[in-house]
Amino acid sequence: MVSINRANENPTDAASVNFTVKFSEPVTGVDASDFTFTASGITGASVTGVSGSHSTYTITVNTGTGDGSLRLDLTDNDSIIDSSGNPLGGASAGNGNFTTGQVYLIGRHHIFLPLILR
Repeated sequence: MVSINRANENPTDAASVNFTVKFSEPVTGVDASDFTFTASGITGASVTGVSGSHSTYTITVNTGTGDGSLRLDLTDNDSIIDSSGNPLGGASAGNGNFTTGQVYLIGRHHIFLPLILR
């Protein structure tokens, strides 16, 4: 796992955003079940789409409700494998987790965005 970066403007009031997920080598098996969220003030966020191939994927996320921050995290469940059949992080779920990606600041109320930018 290399990075999880924002692919849209930040901050945003959008109902959905995209994250670009990059791996160090081509992998397969990337799906919605591989992702969770770290959120503050946001509830109901969900993965609505996964596209891409090789080492780069785009994850589309419904930003849920509320104002705050939203980070997409990869939770290793051993479904992601490389071309040699090795699971992400090696055998055993959880050892390939990635929780240091970029964060979106979500503000649906015009007064909120200036406050979170301070």
